[in-house]
Amino acid sequence: MTIRSLFLLMAPLAALAAGPAFAEPFVLVIYETPDQLALRDDAGGAGQAYWGAFAAFGQQAQTAGILRGGAALVPVPVATLGALDPASLVFSGFFQIDVPTDADARAWADKVPAAATGAVEVRRTVTLPNM
Repeated sequence: MTIRSLFLLMAPLAALAAGPAFAEPFVLVIYETPDQLALRDDAGGAGQAYWGAFAAFGQQAQTAGILRGGAALVPVPVATLGALDPASLVFSGFFQIDVPTDADARAWADKVPAAATGAVEVRRTVTLPNM
């Protein structure tokens, strides 16, 4: 393997590792109401607005250099969420971000579209050694 080919393999990894100085990994866990989740299947304007809002958030986080991943998940009822009523919300997705502080993570969580109608939980992730 040449140095050039090694660089080409490593460049995407370096881009993933880049982010705000002293950033720590967080996961923004998204919970939505069944009514909000139904918008996923709406072929009209409401469905387009639903997906467009998440796409806009993802673009904003990517532009800020903090987005590390995320996914919309197949809905699963929530077993427990502390003070939240688990019957009214469904675990529906997440974003993984790297930001310097808990306060920064909470500020980004407030921008997730589901924060207005459901809940977004902020969780610090465990950094595993040698991974």
